[in-house]
Amino acid sequence: MKKLSIFNTVLVFVLIILFTSCERVIDIELPNDEDLLVVEGTIELGEFPKVLVTRNQGFFNNFPSDFEGFIDAFVIKDAIVTVSDGAQTFNLTYIEIPIYPFFFYTSTDFTGEFGKNYKLTVTADNKTVKAVTSIKPPVPIDSLYFGLNVFDVNEDSLGFIYLEFKDPDTIGNAYRIYAKKRMEPFFFPVEGTTFSDQFINGRNFSIFSGQSDKPFGIQDTFVPQEFFYKLGDTVDIRLASVDYTTYDFYNTLEAAAGGNGNPFSAPTIVKSNIEGGLGVWAGLSYTTQTVIAKLP
Repeated sequence: MKKLSIFNTVLVFVLIILFTSCERVIDIELPNDEDLLVVEGTIELGEFPKVLVTRNQGFFNNFPSDFEGFIDAFVIKDAIVTVSDGAQTFNLTYIEIPIYPFFFYTSTDFTGEFGKNYKLTVTADNKTVKAVTSIKPPVPIDSLYFGLNVFDVNEDSLGFIYLEFKDPDTIGNAYRIYAKKRMEPFFFPVEGTTFSDQFINGRNFSIFSGQSDKPFGIQDTFVPQEFFYKLGDTVDIRLASVDYTTYDFYNTLEAAAGGNGNPFSAPTIVKSNIEGGLGVWAGLSYTTQTVIAKLP
């Protein structure tokens, strides 16, 4: 009984401290938001360049709730955009089209070529930003096949597409997977499939892919049919080769997005290759194969 009485006394004392402890008000002075240009540009092997130029926004500023408001507030339509391949400099023109990606700067005077470095220069809002990217040689896909979801032993119709390829025996290769089902009009990247050859250099490698992320898609709950492929789906897979600065951007972007809202994740700084601004200027080449989701 004496031990119990001592325990109760200590417990009451701790509770008194907790409920009567002082509160300290901490004022945090946040830095002013810096006005920066945001660039999202790609040049693919055999394709015309596409460059979107926008403005950034402060974290606590209101974001437009409608598409037209977003365009008016952020999209820059009068920028001076040029791309140089070392021999020639090309002026890009702003265009708008009724399908994704809707608006961007481009030129039909040249397409991306393997082995060239492409220097991008963007001038707008009294600012100039620059970036350089290159197009790496495409790496062939050895095989594609469908496999049921290994994380659910009861699954009998939903699963992943598995991709196998051999990484070249040269360090510094990097990749990103894009996918679409045959009925979908565009390829989009697959979340979590940006990787380098740091641990697979010169080896045969296998990676699985779920469905690609779709722009403007906001899903509050997990829908298996929108994440996995199902038996009977016809799927086009692209294995994109990217240079290392492009890999750094997409890899850190995915890490930052994956940790968003997670109190236990470490903050991730997105590594942009845009000098003086934000975003990415990405060079890509790819190989594409098609597979029908079926069991062996």
